[in-house]
Amino acid sequence: MKNMYLLNAFICLLITVATHEGCNTAPPAPASKSVTLETAVWQLTDILVDPVPMHLPDTLAVPITIKFSDGEIQGFGGCNGFGGNYTYLEDQLSVSDIMHTEMYCEGTSEWETLFLQRLDQSQTFQIIGETLEIDCGDLGGLKFRLNWKKRKG
Repeated sequence: MKNMYLLNAFICLLITVATHEGCNTAPPAPASKSVTLETAVWQLTDILVDPVPMHLPDTLAVPITIKFSDGEIQGFGGCNGFGGNYTYLEDQLSVSDIMHTEMYCEGTSEWETLFLQRLDQSQTFQIIGETLEIDCGDLGGLKFRLNWKKRKG
């Protein structure tokens, strides 16, 4: 890609010298896929509570993740796997029937519990760039980033 850009810049320079007219040498913008609720695996970064959001520590052994696909959620809470159902329409989101294994993991289970309690209360969501925020009513919200290691598609 870099060599192609340099070749195009050199050709443009030759054209400019010969014709006294410039040309556009900017590299093409990378193609990007539209990120939607169901096109990604999302990694939890923050639990949004007032007055200060709780940022998940980088010391968690395994990230908390969720995937939405065809009305079913599945993911990993940092200690236990979980699954359930969801429906969405425009920005409305409802999560139900969450089931999970019940192992205890020191330093992780507390985060997992906070996450699953809020997920069960999902009301609305919005995606801005590579960030997903879910509003969980009185419990606050959840903030995720796109997990590139597990991206679908």
